[in-house]
Amino acid sequence: MNNNKKLGIFIIVVGLLLIAAIIYFIFMPNRTATIETPPVDNNPLVQLPAVIETSSTTPGDRPRYKEYDLSQEAEHKTNGDDLAKLASAFAERLGSYSNQSNYSNFEDLNIFMTASMRDWAKNYVENTRRDNPYNGTYYGVTTKAVSTEVVDFNDAQSSAEVVVSTQRRETTLDGGENNYQQNLRLTFIKEADQWLVDGAYWLK
Repeated sequence: MNNNKKLGIFIIVVGLLLIAAIIYFIFMPNRTATIETPPVDNNPLVQLPAVIETSSTTPGDRPRYKEYDLSQEAEHKTNGDDLAKLASAFAERLGSYSNQSNYSNFEDLNIFMTASMRDWAKNYVENTRRDNPYNGTYYGVTTKAVSTEVVDFNDAQSSAEVVVSTQRRETTLDGGENNYQQNLRLTFIKEADQWLVDGAYWLK
């Protein structure tokens, strides 16, 4: 076998090997297993241990907030500021009335009066209704409290005095209006831990 023939056989063998290698890498499956690395979670979640519910109460029955025991709260004692607010509201109601409403404002204030004050109010209303009955012509007074001054507050002696400054508007029988300022002096006494009005005096 001459050298040319050997060279030709060598070339053919090399070519076949190259073809076989190309076919292997192209068509044969990749036998190397690819290991994928899971992504790194910068905020890992911590699994909390399971809690075994032993209560038979359903979630809707459970109180959302802690119950507050009012019996543990210190009892509030009425002071001068409380009495000033009461006096202001009392003055507005006492000083606002009309023959059309049959002077019912006095009766509405009975629960804030002492027994002697209620007797006075009853007699006053009876006389006013008799002297100024409603006959279709309106007469009335509207009163607005402007300020209050606690002149005296003595809890130990159960007595107090408050002066209420008011702005009043009178509507007369002929339809005219009269606006004026007037002070109301209220005296209080405490009966069974409740402050009650014992006297009301309009000051000139």
